[in-house]
Amino acid sequence: MIEKKKFELSSFKSLTLNKIIKMEKIKELITLLLADFELENEEEIIVNLTLAKENPTEYLKENDAEWLEEFAPEDALQFAITNEIYDFIIVGDKIDEIHELIVDEFEGDFPEYPYELKLNTQEYLEWVSKQIDENYPDLELIEFGDSFGDSIQLLLVLKKDVTRIKELASEFNIRCNRTDEILKL
Repeated sequence: MIEKKKFELSSFKSLTLNKIIKMEKIKELITLLLADFELENEEEIIVNLTLAKENPTEYLKENDAEWLEEFAPEDALQFAITNEIYDFIIVGDKIDEIHELIVDEFEGDFPEYPYELKLNTQEYLEWVSKQIDENYPDLELIEFGDSFGDSIQLLLVLKKDVTRIKELASEFNIRCNRTDEILKL
């Protein structure tokens, strides 16, 4: 009986530790994704993501996304993270629309959309990445999360953090690509 209780306690400690480690990694991911932004509600984001991790059904219900449970329940955490940082994500289904949002991120200090080049989406992503690299070498544009529709979701992050962001995103089964990888999947 004592051996069984020791095993149960050990299992409980292991599960609890595993939950803590996962939440620490989620916190790290949020910190890296939003490192270049002023964040006033980080605690609220973490509380919401804790709920999403521990009780995805309740989180989805509270955020009018019950449809995801039927459609792709394994994507609940991906939805929650992108939902919580949505104000920082560049979302659009047309590249000129996306470009306007990127220009807004740089408060207008960014080259105009190159209509004369007649770029397709992949060519545009290559062009805009080059412009960001030349004008803001510490930043990189990445695709982050699934829009569950036709839109592309992009985020400006610190270039030095991209490798770790991709590692963490992969661990949580969250779509995350450099711009040169987006349409090549």
